[in-house]
Amino acid sequence: MVCAGVALFPAGDPHRNGRPHIMRLQKLIPLLSTLLLSDAPADESASAAVAAPIQLEPVRVTADLWETPLDRIAASVSVYGPETLEGGAVRHFGDLADQIPNLTYTGGTSRPRYFQIRGVGENSQFEGETPDSTVRFLVDDLDFTGLGTVGSTFDVRQVEVLRGPQAGAFGANAAGGVVRLVTNEPGPVWSGDISAATGEDGLREVGVAAGGPLAKGDSEKLQVRVAAQRSESDGFRRNAFLNADTNARDESMARVKLIWRPCTFWRWDATAFFADADNGFDEFALDNNGRFTFSDEPGRDEQRSRAASLRGVYSGWSGVRLTTVTTAAWTDSTYSYDSDWTSVYTHPDAYKGFAAITRERGTLGQELRLDSVDADDAAGWIDRWTLGAYFSRLDEASAFATDRVRSTRSDYRADNFALFGQAAHDFTVRTRIILGLRAEYVDQQSAVDKDASGTVDFRPAFADTLTGGKLTLEHDLSPRQAVFASAARGYKTGGVSVDANINPTSDPLRFGTETLWNFEAGLRSRWLGDCLLGEVTAFHVERENVQLRGSVGDKDAFRYYTTNGGAARGDGLESALTWRLADAWSVFGTLALLRTERESFTLPNGASAKGRELAATPGYGYTVGLRRRVATGWFGDFVFAGRDRYYESESSDETRAAYVVANASLGHAWREWSLTLWGRNLLDAEYDKRVFFFGNDPVSGYASTRYVSRADPRQFGVSAQYRF
Repeated sequence: MVCAGVALFPAGDPHRNGRPHIMRLQKLIPLLSTLLLSDAPADESASAAVAAPIQLEPVRVTADLWETPLDRIAASVSVYGPETLEGGAVRHFGDLADQIPNLTYTGGTSRPRYFQIRGVGENSQFEGETPDSTVRFLVDDLDFTGLGTVGSTFDVRQVEVLRGPQAGAFGANAAGGVVRLVTNEPGPVWSGDISAATGEDGLREVGVAAGGPLAKGDSEKLQVRVAAQRSESDGFRRNAFLNADTNARDESMARVKLIWRPCTFWRWDATAFFADADNGFDEFALDNNGRFTFSDEPGRDEQRSRAASLRGVYSGWSGVRLTTVTTAAWTDSTYSYDSDWTSVYTHPDAYKGFAAITRERGTLGQELRLDSVDADDAAGWIDRWTLGAYFSRLDEASAFATDRVRSTRSDYRADNFALFGQAAHDFTVRTRIILGLRAEYVDQQSAVDKDASGTVDFRPAFADTLTGGKLTLEHDLSPRQAVFASAARGYKTGGVSVDANINPTSDPLRFGTETLWNFEAGLRSRWLGDCLLGEVTAFHVERENVQLRGSVGDKDAFRYYTTNGGAARGDGLESALTWRLADAWSVFGTLALLRTERESFTLPNGASAKGRELAATPGYGYTVGLRRRVATGWFGDFVFAGRDRYYESESSDETRAAYVVANASLGHAWREWSLTLWGRNLLDAEYDKRVFFFGNDPVSGYASTRYVSRADPRQFGVSAQYRF
């Protein structure tokens, strides 16, 4: 089938200095199109060969409670598959973040790991900030929330992003949404790939993945897949004082997946995972130059994770399926930094500071669930149902040390117990209603040792019972169009402040639970013989007892706490459109709109904050792209993304400026080989990924000043891949 159409691009660039960049892009696009249109046959002996488009399997969303085809799911969801992940410019989830509607992230780390969706989510975990988060980050069944450094996209089949509260499936740690990386599974035939990449900034990367059957005579009984990757780069910063790449990255990853079918009724999926990030962290300078630092004690951002999961599915009962999921993970991390950002201490008021946070985190999770198998009349009026129970435990031990204040230690434990269920009823073959409910008990305990002497100084604790859920009405307008409306209640559990330097007389030791009400209405459609795919979701969010993170202090002596403000609300829209112009060509785009407002509030220490927009809520975001994907011949893509300005945090009025980024790739595939040239941030846009506002320069008398860490500059590279 050949589809024809016209691509619509923005007429102008609303961003600073944007129009010259657009003119440069207009010169690049014809060149890219010319190269892509000139196909070379994959086999020179077959000159009449025609490049065949890649046939992609139907996309299914796995992160929801019920696995659902993307074009039928009643929620705001984005899924990025091989056509996006194998282009070359996306090598880590952080490289994809700018393209995801209403998702933002906070830098200040070697890799993005603190995410916000529709403005809901945390932006740091300094000393005294608990590890609980409201945007769940998963790699298959493994929970790496707040540890997104492990988000390499090597051997990843697809990336799923679910926006809005996911209380039914995930509970307390998914009030903002869920990000899930789904890796490739073993198969009945041995296959794999070897890939390598090199590029600017000293990029050196190699990866190997292979899998297939292990049992002779039965390719389905026992299957394995192994993936390993090593990546190094210089980190886009140069320490002028030490003449070294003190922000360099050195990352390794290994994963083993097994599928075992011992009999007709059982299937077991096991995963073992290891990741080691031996990264530097040295990004800030007093002069905000963006690319050079002057620290004499540069920091580190190291993370070593070991994790395993075991999923079993039993289908031997009539009408009911049993699923058990067991997960465990251990992470040791070090986050340190030169807090004075200099090597010169001649000023009489200068200080010399270095801070380090070391953590040991362990998580354990167990889920049991029963699912109906028959789609009709599973239990009388209920046509489909799920019942489940869940338990998780998170233990984290933190030690904090600086040159200027005493060392401290804190221990934190959070236990979560939940019961959940979901049921659906079909009014007709085209109309159905779905109700999901979750009840969750949260118990948090902490112990704080203010001078690391081994004596506990105080033990703040918190416990609460939380309820949430979602009610959805779906209606099929036709086999290719569906509409839905939903109301969901999510929650961000309250908790305790574990900063050993906290002042109990003025800073809050505890904070209350936040409640989120999310209302959505959407449309998913396929037109023109499935050549035009579109989706749009409008939403309204009401937040009660909003949780706000704050800090008090100066230089390198801060104390961190979480408190509650008043109410907040938001309205927005998320849409996506893909137009398949021909068998191998497509034009695609996304548009996100967001308007938020928070009430004014007064902190426990007497400081007040005005009403304004919420942090991490850009007014708009968009993506426009052109792509050609074929099994053999020339392929490539060009992706253009932009974001509006937005506030950096709730405790500061500093904003990140609007920005535009562009990525592109151009490659050729023949036989088992492919070679790809790629570029990231082609416009070399200078935009911020982390903003601070405080006093750190003795020359200015430590006057509060804006300090920024900029996103990575333009980078070109080449990737090669061999498939077998």
